[in-house]
Amino acid sequence: MKKIKIIANPNAGRESALTKVLQLVKLLSKDKCQIILQFTHEEKDSTKFAMNDDGEDLVVCCGGDGTVNGVVNGLYRSERRKPLAILQCGTVNDFANSIKLPTNINDFYKMIKNGKTLDVDLGQANDRVFVNVAAGGLLTEIAYTTSEDKKQVLGSMAYYIDGAKELLKGEMFKPENLLNIKIKSDDLEKEEKVSVFIIANSPSVGGFKRMAPAAEVSDGYLDVIFLKGMEFFDIPEFVRALLNGNHVDHNKVIYLKTKDIEITSDKDVVVDLDGERAGRLPMRFKILEKALTVLIV
Repeated sequence: MKKIKIIANPNAGRESALTKVLQLVKLLSKDKCQIILQFTHEEKDSTKFAMNDDGEDLVVCCGGDGTVNGVVNGLYRSERRKPLAILQCGTVNDFANSIKLPTNINDFYKMIKNGKTLDVDLGQANDRVFVNVAAGGLLTEIAYTTSEDKKQVLGSMAYYIDGAKELLKGEMFKPENLLNIKIKSDDLEKEEKVSVFIIANSPSVGGFKRMAPAAEVSDGYLDVIFLKGMEFFDIPEFVRALLNGNHVDHNKVIYLKTKDIEITSDKDVVVDLDGERAGRLPMRFKILEKALTVLIV
């Protein structure tokens, strides 16, 4: 009898997570699976639940990018190589979308039945891991300032709209708002003034499906983007390029692939991991090759 642990955020995706979980439990019960169902209520619950060894054969995570990050950190810290099935229920679901995971509950159930897996890379930021992205700078504040009401109504479009507004205002590109950072990797060592930095494991970041267009989840590299300051009249052209995935060729963008990079700053810079605040610079980011096993279609 297969034992499946389901870790779910009941408030994710306009509370669609709860509906999807109950549908999944009903389907799995027909196969006489033994089910452990755990709902998160506090920030660290997903990590704690994933760390605990309940003898499960499979872990199912139901929630947004933050819930996935918590579960992945729990699995990584436990040093248990249990396969993970990600049932996307959040606002953006960047990682799940990048590997084309099903959103329909019947298709998701079929994916579990088939049992096809893929070993994917993880990023490491000091003592924590991330599955999709680490980021810092003014643009990352959108994840916290976008209202819950707007996310409930518009979903991922809420981030697009607020992000476009922030870019077009141009405040983040003004010299006084730029971050003075030091970059150190095998491929690049320099000081630079930037508005935002993004360290991606997949192409999709913040709902922008081609933010890191050369990224692949199993290529053994982190894709790093630094966005420098620019003049106000350059911004509309940059936004168009960003939507098309052509921004990496812009002269105000630094784009590189690396396995190991350290970023420091003379300012107090908060770093997000998969959309959740996770510390401050200085921080070292490394690739952990094929460190997580996920179910895929």
